[in-house]
Amino acid sequence: MEEKPELIHGTIEATIFNATPYSPSFPFNCICTNGKPSYVTIKIDNKRVVKTTQESERVWNQTFQIHCAHPADSIITITLRTSCCILGKFNIQFQLLKEESLINGFFPLLKENGKPNPQLKLRFILWFKPADLEPSWEKLLSNGEFQGLKDATFPQRSNCQVKLYHDAHHPSSFQPPFDIFEGPRKLWEDVYKAIEGSKYLVYIAGWSFNPKMVLVRDPQTEIPHAREIKLGELLMKKAEEGVAVRVMIWDDETSFPFIKNKGVMNTHDEDAFAYFKHTKVICKKCPRLHHKFPPLFSHHQKTITVDTRVPNSANDREIMSFLGGVDLCDGRYDTEKHSLFQTLTEESHYHDFYQTNIAGASLNKGGPREPWHDAHACLTGEAAWDVLTNFEQRWTKQCDPSLLVPANTLTNLILDFSSTHIERNWKVQVYRSIDHVSASQLFRKLTVERSIHEAYVEAIRRADRFLYIENQYFIGGCHLWQKDKHSGCGNLIPIEIALKVVSKIKARERFAAYIIIPMWPEGVPESEPVQDILHWTRETMTMMYKLIGEAIIESGEPGHPRDYLNFFCLANREKKGKEEYLPPHSPHPETLYWNAQKNRRFMVYVHSKLMIVDDLYILIGSANVNQRSMDGERDTEIAIGGYQSQDGVDHQMNHGDVHAYRMSLWYEHTGRAEELFLEPESLECVQKMRSIGDQMWNIYSSEEIVDMEGVHLVTYPVKVTQKGYVEDLSNGGDHFPDTKSLVKGKRSKLLPSIFTT
Repeated sequence: MEEKPELIHGTIEATIFNATPYSPSFPFNCICTNGKPSYVTIKIDNKRVVKTTQESERVWNQTFQIHCAHPADSIITITLRTSCCILGKFNIQFQLLKEESLINGFFPLLKENGKPNPQLKLRFILWFKPADLEPSWEKLLSNGEFQGLKDATFPQRSNCQVKLYHDAHHPSSFQPPFDIFEGPRKLWEDVYKAIEGSKYLVYIAGWSFNPKMVLVRDPQTEIPHAREIKLGELLMKKAEEGVAVRVMIWDDETSFPFIKNKGVMNTHDEDAFAYFKHTKVICKKCPRLHHKFPPLFSHHQKTITVDTRVPNSANDREIMSFLGGVDLCDGRYDTEKHSLFQTLTEESHYHDFYQTNIAGASLNKGGPREPWHDAHACLTGEAAWDVLTNFEQRWTKQCDPSLLVPANTLTNLILDFSSTHIERNWKVQVYRSIDHVSASQLFRKLTVERSIHEAYVEAIRRADRFLYIENQYFIGGCHLWQKDKHSGCGNLIPIEIALKVVSKIKARERFAAYIIIPMWPEGVPESEPVQDILHWTRETMTMMYKLIGEAIIESGEPGHPRDYLNFFCLANREKKGKEEYLPPHSPHPETLYWNAQKNRRFMVYVHSKLMIVDDLYILIGSANVNQRSMDGERDTEIAIGGYQSQDGVDHQMNHGDVHAYRMSLWYEHTGRAEELFLEPESLECVQKMRSIGDQMWNIYSSEEIVDMEGVHLVTYPVKVTQKGYVEDLSNGGDHFPDTKSLVKGKRSKLLPSIFTT
């Protein structure tokens, strides 16, 4: 076996203090050096990880936390420069930093010819802290030591409440046996009630927004007057009542009249803008401005903020914010059943048939519709104000700030929670991926915030027993891939998960990671973008299993990589029902549409963006595990990280809301509530989930039509060998059923990697 390079895994705390005022003389300096603001960048190999503010006096005094999981021979490069030229550099090998632990001084920088320039010096400190020194979540939370992430605009808030949802609606019949929630969660009904009950403001930020959507569709609803009411009608009604209704949607600049304003992503931005044009609802289109690719990246946040009545109070009001993965648009309404054909005659989906993976799909040609699984949260307390502040910062940057309502002018709106008797046991911090082009007043005058990525990395490093992840994408760690190492997808999340497993194997401790992703990213599966993303996903899986396979071999203990790490997806297969919708037309034979209809199967699209750690801590928001979402300079994102104070929570079994939420999710996916599910890290639980997934994949992929009977968990269709190699399944398993799409994807010859990573 080839020699494995040592990995340096930990956090570099870098403090940049100041530099000497020296500038090279003409003609070696650029014209704009003198008096030009200077800044410092830090790169690991060729990837920039730090950029200071620009300062004319060359005094910064800025500290950064740099997460790293890189080969020991990687080079750290610190560069002093202006906007138009490099003044000097300092290089250090990772291995030396690990051995020294601390590098502190006023160092001469290297000139372009590689020789030191004694007149140009930079004062800085680099301090390396190994990742295995991080305390576990249980220790941190039981001691009350966790103060939140340092490098984020918003601090950790106490005295909050979080309500967690999966799917847009759960009917009253959904009752997970171990669930300690107060009844089924009805996200879109709660959104309706929150908007309807507002007195002062309704602020909505979205990636896609369709004002013609109906939120309340359950015939058994407790708010029957809301059925058939369109979201846009509700918002216009509130605006007429004097409520400040502000809608900020991503401007897809590919939406043009000559293609009926559909745009590449079909986000309804032009439709929504036109819908509210002559109303009191103020709707603004905000392009995601980017210096290189203006139409490519998006505003991907999905937030709703309203004022709401404080519980047990007649007059007091507070801020409530919703955020997560669910857009207010087509196809998002679904229940835990994720039906393909059975709901096409019902109000659930008769007016909302959605299927973007099949060219030419329509209700007239029949199902399968695209089932949708997602995750969302509702937040009250101080952190809900931070979501409001995020909206205000974005609106101020791209719209008219005078159209916002100053919160301190609103009667009976609680601004200071310390003066109230409301006691809530969640601690919550709001994280973002965002830059100064999209928001005003960024943290410490920096130009980019990447706190979502940092929160993921730190949460994984503190994991002690298990990780549970649902995400629309799963791509990262390209510098450890076998090929495409320079694709730019440098987020560390997949590497951190693999290294956590490796550390547990070395310590001979149990650990399990469960990752649920869609079979393929949304779109026609044979298309170039989808195949490209599948290629990156396979590279990521290959890298992770290779690290884990090597660790098992080194340990000398028996075991298989899938004893620790498993990828799943969700799917459904339905037998024909008696009163099923009969479409007037049928798809062309032998197409994906025809095959899926004939075989009565389709994937359930996983759109969630969540991670649960040890049943103690949850990250949930709009950010995918890919570079677009984690970079900070690509898509704009928002998320929360939260946990409950440990008072009243059973330490042994972690019976808090995060635990209950995971058990509810697993009940939805597996149709059962096994005692084994209480200990997700155990090999027995891993084997149980794996056996369910394998069995359901066999049912889903077989020629015989067998109803999956409400069980949706299927093993992701790859073979993992004892040594950690990832291969295609045999007997035609290299393609997704009913498609011509390769499971491993194919690298596009046309698309730059920045598009699809």
